[in-house]
Amino acid sequence: MMHWQKLGQVYHRQQEAGWWHSHTMAPSAICLNDEVIRVFLGCWDSAGISRIGYVDVSAERPNEVLAVSPRPVVDIGRPGCFDDNGVFPGHATRVGDTIYLYYTGFQLGEKIRYFNFGGLALSHDGGQTFTRASEAPILDRADEGLSVRAGQSILHESGAFHTVYSAGSDWVDVGGCLRPTYDVYYQSSPDGLAYQRAGQRIVTHDASVEHGLGRPQLVRLGERYAVLYTRRTLDMKYHFGLSLSDDLQHWERADHLASIAHGTGFDSEMVYFPSLVSVPGSGRRFLFYAGNGFGRDGLGVAELHGDFP
Repeated sequence: MMHWQKLGQVYHRQQEAGWWHSHTMAPSAICLNDEVIRVFLGCWDSAGISRIGYVDVSAERPNEVLAVSPRPVVDIGRPGCFDDNGVFPGHATRVGDTIYLYYTGFQLGEKIRYFNFGGLALSHDGGQTFTRASEAPILDRADEGLSVRAGQSILHESGAFHTVYSAGSDWVDVGGCLRPTYDVYYQSSPDGLAYQRAGQRIVTHDASVEHGLGRPQLVRLGERYAVLYTRRTLDMKYHFGLSLSDDLQHWERADHLASIAHGTGFDSEMVYFPSLVSVPGSGRRFLFYAGNGFGRDGLGVAELHGDFP
């Protein structure tokens, strides 16, 4: 029987100034080796603009921080680009000797608050430096997502880049603020860069309790595929959801399997942006997540025991 064991807070950032003032937003974890997990993060400056940095933690004791990014590995884009007002991680994965870091770009809007489209940065030196695959989004505006089409995650199998992402066009008033609505989509890419204008919607948000299903992650555990996502609920008490599939085409919501309770401290209001990573040597599986205030109060971790049914 599968269950989650919360291991507590990993890191909390609060600096007076500099490129990383606060927040550990949108963690995406990747094993650098059997001993070190790198967790890429959305790192906010004092103006609330995010750049991508990281913390390195022990793969045996994931609450133990080994190193902290001294500078951004992905900075904001040039003025006028889709990512000129912020970037945060989608998901990182290794394909051969290259680390693919998919990310979401922020650009301010006039008649809506902002636009989110998906970019890609590549590292050929083990995650020390990254270069954009393109200054334009690789997951751009389309009819399925006129304001949001981003947060992509890939699973590389048999030469195919199986990809899930969030997309949507509408906005609703949640907590006195207009917020975007979006669902989870799937499509396959031959190279992880080229995508069709339309994918298959595989998980739809429940508008009676949610305004979106955010930043999905596609994983394979045992014989089944799973998509983890954030349920952006109307009460703003965000938590995780999960859907299962045997063939990547037909999906069943099983949100109870991703139920990680809110705590009493840094994650009392939000458990947000799940990122599951398996450690090659030990086989242990850790899920990193952002706490209250979209990661304002810190980064947390839980361990998965057992397999999805």
